[in-house]
Amino acid sequence: MTIKKIIGENGLLPALCNGGTCPTVVLTENGDVFVQGYIPAASESSELQAPPGEGFVKMSLATFEKIAEHMSVA
Repeated sequence: MTIKKIIGENGLLPALCNGGTCPTVVLTENGDVFVQGYIPAASESSELQAPPGEGFVKMSLATFEKIAEHMSVA
């Protein structure tokens, strides 16, 4: 699988990570998108419902906005 990191450590927008790890978005050559983020706390997870085989990750709004901004010009 060939990947292109959009945001995250060693990605195109590393400034959001402050030199460390942070939520990451990866694009594959076939158009799939993988999102890495923080696992929601138990109190948050109790409010979220995902179908079997799916889940949620958490990231800051600033990170999400940078991802969206990049995707709209990609």
